[in-house]
Amino acid sequence: MKTIIFDVDGTLLSTEAMYMQSLIQTFKDRGIEKSYEEVYKVFGLPSLDGLIKMDAPEPEKMQLEWQSHYEDFWHEVKVFSGVDEMLAKLKANKFILGIVTSNTKEEFTSNTSQFDFAKYFDRFVFAGETPKMKPAPDPILKSLSDLHADPQSAMYVGDSIHDMQAAHNAGIKFGMAAWGVRDQMIFNNQADYVFKTPQELFEFAISNK
Repeated sequence: MKTIIFDVDGTLLSTEAMYMQSLIQTFKDRGIEKSYEEVYKVFGLPSLDGLIKMDAPEPEKMQLEWQSHYEDFWHEVKVFSGVDEMLAKLKANKFILGIVTSNTKEEFTSNTSQFDFAKYFDRFVFAGETPKMKPAPDPILKSLSDLHADPQSAMYVGDSIHDMQAAHNAGIKFGMAAWGVRDQMIFNNQADYVFKTPQELFEFAISNK
């Protein structure tokens, strides 16, 4: 294992509550009531894709309205325990680290501005930089190319079915960030690796370097 590519939401950052509460508020502003479970079904998708999947009216306008509410729930966002330490140790041991996220560059910058983990990564792939986003392989293939990485010694780490499908579609292994997963059963035992904690991921990477 030489290259590890990470998702962001639900993997490095606990952003679920911020995104879901702001989406609920966006629907409420338009007189539409949505439960947390209803909006959670699109968590992890690019924001516009999620709104289209939910048959939201005027999805492009609602995307902007949704993004305008992020700051109202910013207090909900935090780095998962152990993530900073894991990234620092991976970097110190000369692993090549990348990010593939469904966030736009602007969303990523806003969401991570108060945290200091972006410095650990060599390359970033954001929403809109490839013809298709997850679960298509495009963003992971771009990341592998940008990092000059060998797919056989690379792994994508994420917390959603879309992450796993994207990794497998790109021909690389998938590591489940179980610390950010609500229900592991939905993966149907198809994740190549399951990491209960960031420290467990680091130990695996070191032992398989």
